[in-house]
Amino acid sequence: MTDSAIQEVYDLEDRRFRAMSANDVDGLAELLADDLHYVHSNGMVEDKAEFLRKITSGERVFRRYEGLSRYARREGGFTFVFGEAEVEVDRQAGRLQNRLTYTAVYRDGPGPRFVIWHAVKSI
Repeated sequence: MTDSAIQEVYDLEDRRFRAMSANDVDGLAELLADDLHYVHSNGMVEDKAEFLRKITSGERVFRRYEGLSRYARREGGFTFVFGEAEVEVDRQAGRLQNRLTYTAVYRDGPGPRFVIWHAVKSI
């Protein structure tokens, strides 16, 4: 994978983290693929509509979403990003502060390309 292709995916991911930190539903809607599959660190799975609905309704309010480290690999029309992030989010059950280990998948091509997120709490 070329340095410019890696940087393009990293730029998309940085935009997504900033949009999440700002609870920018319109910005997120542009970045998320319609067939998004989002697996939270607690095992809950959401599609794009449910993910955005919870932010719009205030059920989930991101306070901070900060990438700490990452590396990328391209294979079969997808770019896989493996990283760590710190997250602070308010939800109905209270505030969560977690360090996450994650895999993010970006589909090659134009338009929204962020298709898969899977995260676990780091130990």
